[in-house]
Amino acid sequence: MSGRNRGPPPLPMKGPPHPGLLPPVHEPPYARGLGPMPPHPALLDELRETQFGLGPGGLPPHPAIFEERLAAQLQEIQGLLADNQRLAATHVALKQELEAAQHELHRMARYADSLRMEKDVQMKEMYEKSVRLEVDLRGVEAMRAELVKVNADIKQLSAVRQDLTGQVQVMSQDLARFTGELQQAPVLKAEIENVKQELQRAR
Repeated sequence: MSGRNRGPPPLPMKGPPHPGLLPPVHEPPYARGLGPMPPHPALLDELRETQFGLGPGGLPPHPAIFEERLAAQLQEIQGLLADNQRLAATHVALKQELEAAQHELHRMARYADSLRMEKDVQMKEMYEKSVRLEVDLRGVEAMRAELVKVNADIKQLSAVRQDLTGQVQVMSQDLARFTGELQQAPVLKAEIENVKQELQRAR
């Protein structure tokens, strides 16, 4: 500190008027054109005591008062330093927590990006699989239609086979009859020859 110890700064006056002060008069500051009115002597004493640390009568206060004031100011400064240290420690802790939170946020963002990429790959694989299944399903539908056509052809061929089987049976019966008739042909031929001979003898 340099210069004289001026003491604590002046404080605004609050509460009721200081003893000895005149009650306020609601008049213009410059009454009757006499210029500004001087302050009350009691007010001057109070201002002198608060601003210059002077006691009543203009005498300086006792050194113990300066020591008490200095000790109070030192204690206040120490409190402010302790508060500043706590604030600095809190600031460092908050900064560390912010860095940790930012790091965690970046890690979560990377993890979310990896999950998104993995989901995109899975969705692409599922889409390709669904396309393959749709193609296979269309092939199965085509095979099913072909199978229905084949079954219809088999039924038609079965009906034709049954018809042909009946015709073969009829033809087999006709062939058996013709075969029997052919077997009787020599006998009939012999009978015919005998009839011819008898006719010739009869002539």
